Amino acid sequence: MQEAVFRIYAGERHVDIRVTTEGLALETLLEIPEGAPPEQSVYLREPDPSRPEEIRSFLAAMRAVAIVADGHPDAELHVATAEVPALTARGAAGADGPERFDLRLTRALVEQPEDRRRTLAGNLGLLYSLSLYLFEKKHGIVSYHSGTLVDTRSKRIFVTGGDASSGKSVLMLDFMAHYGRGADQRVLSTEMGHLSVRDGELQVYAGARVDNVALFPGQPAQAALMARLFPGAALPDPSGKVAVRGTDGSVKAPLSVGDYAAPEAQYASRDGYRLVYLMPTIKVGLEPAPPRRLEAEERKGLLSSLIGVARQKLGQKQPSWVYGETAGLFLPAAALAAAQDTEARTIEASLDDAFLEAVLAVRGDPIAFTRQPGAYWEQITEALETA
Repeated sequence: MQEAVFRIYAGERHVDIRVTTEGLALETLLEIPEGAPPEQSVYLREPDPSRPEEIRSFLAAMRAVAIVADGHPDAELHVATAEVPALTARGAAGADGPERFDLRLTRALVEQPEDRRRTLAGNLGLLYSLSLYLFEKKHGIVSYHSGTLVDTRSKRIFVTGGDASSGKSVLMLDFMAHYGRGADQRVLSTEMGHLSVRDGELQVYAGARVDNVALFPGQPAQAALMARLFPGAALPDPSGKVAVRGTDGSVKAPLSVGDYAAPEAQYASRDGYRLVYLMPTIKVGLEPAPPRRLEAEERKGLLSSLIGVARQKLGQKQPSWVYGETAGLFLPAAALAAAQDTEARTIEASLDDAFLEAVLAVRGDPIAFTRQPGAYWEQITEALETA
């Protein structure tokens, strides 16, 4: 039997998940040779942008993951082989003890999972889903499927709160193109935005620094933007032969935004920071429109929309599963669905005038953004400054 404690970070907050394996080497689950350091695993290290198959890195979802020797587990996961795969929750070990889960896998699923992102340590996998649940339970942190940006000069935190594929990466790249390196405006998280509201204080936490950017063939403006933002990065040719290609014809490259990343692990309302929610609808062929501030009477559906964004990775919109898309391997809803009361209370509190500066509707065509990189973000700044 092998054992390892995985420590996962949002900002400086962390949760610990102890994993024990029986009949399966931990190295096998991490796809590394037996005896190799876990840090060599594609799941745990920063991915190579020239290899689209490495989009499954955990660092494309969360800020950091480490294997530690002295953790105090918030959850325990026992992994073993079986003839029938299953994922079950056994409840907490005592009143304050860690929650316990059993994962049973066939050899065939381990060797050929249906989606390698959804394995033990993939960026849509079991450790990821468990960590989101545990962050909420332990620290009151709600995690949006969103990019999060910070302007340390104006003390604004931008949260892109649209649905999946609504243009969050497009806005982040436009932000980076507008301000450039070394500015007071930085990327706080590429994939999951983490925030909490406790004791009358809003805190927003640093998240992932790797973004799986979709590259499209036949778009020289996009290629020029990537070369400008990430000089020297070895990117795959979206017009060439690649191992992994999306159904929309794109090739996803896992790109580090470390040169643009925020210097602090978290930002708080006590220091004067306020939220700006950006609600993007950015799709090919969509008629562009200037950013529009939503007045109070136009925000009636905002709370439910943001709750939906918080549940995209664990809720009804994207039911989470591991290794194989079968009923026995779906996450147990009663055990892992994020606590709805905490979610609703936290998100509703974030809309309070004490924390919220504005909500902006953003509409446009991604191709137009790449042709004039940074121009739209200038409009966002003007819309906020002239209000």
